[in-house]
Amino acid sequence: MITDHGAEFYANKRDKKGRARHRFEEFCRAKGIKHVLCKYNHPQSNGKIEKWIHTYKRFREEFSSLEEFLHWYNHIRPHRSLDWRKLETPAERFYKSLQPFMLGKFMSWAEKEVST
Repeated sequence: MITDHGAEFYANKRDKKGRARHRFEEFCRAKGIKHVLCKYNHPQSNGKIEKWIHTYKRFREEFSSLEEFLHWYNHIRPHRSLDWRKLETPAERFYKSLQPFMLGKFMSWAEKEVST
């Protein structure tokens, strides 16, 4: 998860070792969520979520639910940041990125089966 250094996300006052107690940071740690902080004074870092929010506000009236919008956004609507020539959607890119991982897992399983 990427956030800015806002007090709701990050304890700006820390001890000499860089440690501090903060509810959001502790929640992320407990849930196994990697918390990435944007660079200071670098608004582009939050650009993707800001673009998503803009798109949601622009199109939300065309959908009967958030789930319907999310399906359109991830499975139907091509994204310019992906392979635009192939009109790639986020879902297609996600599944494509899993292929090497899944093939590797299958191959290691197959090698174990052959050796036993």
